Amino acid sequence: MPSFKGRICAAVMHKMSNFNIYYTPDVVGKMQKFSDKLENENYPDDFTCTKEQTPAGTRYERLQKKNTPRNGRLILYFHGGAYIAGLFGYYRDFAEDFYYQAGQAETIFLDYDTAPEYQYPVQLNQALDLWHDLTQNQGYSPREIILGGDSAGGNLLLAMMLKLRDQGEKLPLGAFCISPWTDMTGDSGTFCSNYGKDIEFGDPKHPVMTETKKQALLASDIYSFIGDADRKNPYISPVFGEYHGFPPMIFTVGGNEMLLDDTLTIVGKLRSENIPVLCEMQPDMFHIYTTMRDMMPESQHSWNRILKYIRIMYHIQ
Repeated sequence: MPSFKGRICAAVMHKMSNFNIYYTPDVVGKMQKFSDKLENENYPDDFTCTKEQTPAGTRYERLQKKNTPRNGRLILYFHGGAYIAGLFGYYRDFAEDFYYQAGQAETIFLDYDTAPEYQYPVQLNQALDLWHDLTQNQGYSPREIILGGDSAGGNLLLAMMLKLRDQGEKLPLGAFCISPWTDMTGDSGTFCSNYGKDIEFGDPKHPVMTETKKQALLASDIYSFIGDADRKNPYISPVFGEYHGFPPMIFTVGGNEMLLDDTLTIVGKLRSENIPVLCEMQPDMFHIYTTMRDMMPESQHSWNRILKYIRIMYHIQ
């Protein structure tokens, strides 16, 4: 049973951000309006935010505490939103926690180009471009960087790590994924079994996932970033990748998500390779509940687990 605050947050999320195609035919428009609503130019107190570009033109934002030199700890974060929503102000508050509660880490947010105008492999190439600029031009060591991402950002995080590993390049110190979107085929068990429970992409009023509904969802604009590419490509659906050589990781996921198996399958693959991995699964919780941080006890608990993981990886007591 979710907490009282958890039930309230779930009701608000269902009203504000239900992207089921039967309720929201214009998924792209609603997703973009949702991100615009959460955009602002307010930054955490005592922090500066600079909007920068790599030499190749990839946009990103750097958040630093004012008058604080670089200390060798960097969180590189990839935001969610089905690759449709852009980077918005809500995420910038994460930087405050990463600084004060996770070893005074600096935070950089990739601001990738969005679908449906920009499709695979644009976002992956931009992530790689930023990674190479940070590690080859700006003097960051891969061992100083921890990656983070939610939903589509978790997809991008895993795809980039697979690509780096496959190219024989060094991987980051660690990574954390919040409800990552890893399977574009819709073939997992929970994609269907949790359809009636998922308040953001499912349909509690009509809980049975039929084959017709499934095919309509897979053909909808939610998946527009794929274009004509193969959905089973591991750089599009990381669930089909192999995970040898990966660093220690942590995942958080809600028990009511259609994408629950997107996380559990990846965690199982990491464990089969003897990679240290933690999986924080909160029953009755919804997609990316962890990003709500201190709004309810479930999200606060999972967010604190991520912060503890970061401190451990940076050897901070």
